[in-house]
Amino acid sequence: MNLLEILKKFLFIQNVIASIFSLISPYLEFTIGKYKAIKKAMFITAHDETYGSYLEFGIFTGSSFNFAMKINKKIEKIFGKANCDFYGFDSFKGFGKISDDDKHPRFKDSIFSVNEKQVLKNILKCSGGQKYKIIKGFFEETIKDKDPYHYGIEKARVVMIDCDLKEATSLALNFLKKILQKGTIIMFDDYIFYKGSAKKGEYAAFEEFKVKNPSIKFRPAFEYGYGSKAFIVTEI
Repeated sequence: MNLLEILKKFLFIQNVIASIFSLISPYLEFTIGKYKAIKKAMFITAHDETYGSYLEFGIFTGSSFNFAMKINKKIEKIFGKANCDFYGFDSFKGFGKISDDDKHPRFKDSIFSVNEKQVLKNILKCSGGQKYKIIKGFFEETIKDKDPYHYGIEKARVVMIDCDLKEATSLALNFLKKILQKGTIIMFDDYIFYKGSAKKGEYAAFEEFKVKNPSIKFRPAFEYGYGSKAFIVTEI
């Protein structure tokens, strides 16, 4: 009796598997998907010798930022030293003022405010001696009308945009414009939210950025998590 016949005959097997899978939190799956995406992006850029910095906008508890540093050390054992610096941007106090267009029932300061001291201590512990810099503050203060060279960032290798909101994502993309290169991979962690609206969230910010910067061309790289999406710069 083959596997298909077994599943057809013993339905309880399906019930058991479904019950076990239902116990896994969507947030855990979301996080694992993000880890896999970062690993994939770091591998692809190392393979193609796309050198530069890893940037993350909206580091929250530092989970994905820490993972990026850890996986970089592993990948360097395959492809050699990449001299990749890590830059994280976050207020650690939530979003601050949220425009009416960006309002969402799940995106609130109370959810995204974290213990800054604890997060920074853990990042230091996980860095493994790699060079990193955390730029603290709301994006209006830290990246709006700011030059990335001011922070010592010359080229973007991999970018994680976990800003949730359209306004914050637009600020991040405009900040990145000067340091994008062929091969840069940008990941949008909240690409599908706002009920798929074409006028809200990270999706809308990216679409507007592409219209305003037609010389920068992107190609879809891969999807991950729960509606998250990555793109690679092909022309600039």
